[in-house]
Amino acid sequence: MTKEEFIKLTFEDKTEFLWKYAEIVSEKVYYECNITLFLLDGFYIEVFYNRNLNEIVGIEIQENDQILFEYVKDLDLNEIVKLLH
Repeated sequence: MTKEEFIKLTFEDKTEFLWKYAEIVSEKVYYECNITLFLLDGFYIEVFYNRNLNEIVGIEIQENDQILFEYVKDLDLNEIVKLLH
């Protein structure tokens, strides 16, 4: 699926398509939202889930080439090192 095809889908169809066919790359928490980063056919999509409302409030194609940095910048690698020893 291309970005253009994805954009044309309804909100509900986007949600369903992502859960069925996209790969979850990472997740992060931002205020009251859980943000899940998906990879679909070579492009990234963020899904914003509001915990207070208990619903998805946004689905956005991410054009930023540095988006992965936003998901790993706060990782504590010391915990991983402990697991390896």
